[in-house]
Amino acid sequence: MRIPLITLCYCLFLCSSCHTVDTNPPPEQVEESLQAILEEAIRGSFDQIAGINMTVLAPDLDLAWTSSVGFDSKERVDSLRSEQPFRIASITKTFVATAMLRLVEDGQLELDEPIAQKLPAEYIEMLEAGGYDPQQITWRQCLNHTSGLYDYAMGGDTYVEICMSNPQKRWTRSEQVQLAMDTGQPVGQPGELYKYSDTGYVLAGEILEIAQDTNLGAALRQLLSYEELGLGSTWLESIEPATAADIEFVHSYFRHLDASNWDPSVDLYGGGGLVSTTEDLAQFFHQLFNGNVYKQPETLELMLEAATYADSYDTAEDPRYKDYRQGLWKVTMFGEDAYMHGGLWSTVILHVPSLNCTVAAKYTNGWWERQLKQVVLTIKNAQENT
Repeated sequence: MRIPLITLCYCLFLCSSCHTVDTNPPPEQVEESLQAILEEAIRGSFDQIAGINMTVLAPDLDLAWTSSVGFDSKERVDSLRSEQPFRIASITKTFVATAMLRLVEDGQLELDEPIAQKLPAEYIEMLEAGGYDPQQITWRQCLNHTSGLYDYAMGGDTYVEICMSNPQKRWTRSEQVQLAMDTGQPVGQPGELYKYSDTGYVLAGEILEIAQDTNLGAALRQLLSYEELGLGSTWLESIEPATAADIEFVHSYFRHLDASNWDPSVDLYGGGGLVSTTEDLAQFFHQLFNGNVYKQPETLELMLEAATYADSYDTAEDPRYKDYRQGLWKVTMFGEDAYMHGGLWSTVILHVPSLNCTVAAKYTNGWWERQLKQVVLTIKNAQENT
């Protein structure tokens, strides 16, 4: 699931009343500035944001910084701790896309092959009955959201209403795909336009399981080599054993409701599902961009390739358009290209290649784009000051 537009708009509104912090510190004072940015975000939100966990990696400054402020719930009972795990929601898509490209490296998958070549007959029949031609949809299109597949999760209100009325329901992947067929129509022809869709990613999750002959959690762990990357606090919730079972999760909120007790299957099979910490997320994203995940450097280039669209599609006319690549999207901050992903449960990762800087954040609730920009500007200025 993705961050709702209303949440982003609300958090941007909060930015208009924030205090000023020093984003141009000398290198030896970067950590103090980063801590001030976290504290300012809480104050500037008029306490609407209950807590923030953040990790920043910037090797050129010899910086590996993690901190937390505030509380782990809107009730503000327990202080937020950096080691607390949380549901990362759609950031899982970055892991899934990376794993799919590892299959490409190993010769088990072609990015531009039709999804019908590897999907089980069950899903092919569902798609055909729903008005799709799985011979025309490719895995690349599933990963960059140009497949035309209706989004079962956020395409309409049906899924959300079911989840809210029956939060303990245990969903299956096939139920979610079938719901997409039952409640929505194709949103475009394959390759025609950008339209965010969890449906394509849960199908990708199925392929990862088939390729590795195991569950999705184990497939991701094997293909991405969690142990070698030092990801000791990342697992697929309810599918894999928890690696931090004795630590309470940071709470998750949806439309002001505490969704922490919702069954993990509401967002589990590839579009979301992983649990992690900001330290693990930053480590994964940083290693991805520093050549330690893929076997070949060309694979990262493939991951970052821009999508193509039909000539009739004008991205400037689409208010929901993102420059989405394979499992992440591209933005520009202070003249620097950056790649990022966000998640419904107030999570975000960001990497700026020119600065070799990685940021991972978990907000107990809400989200604040300005804070990320302040962090990037601080790192950029500090590097220029060295």
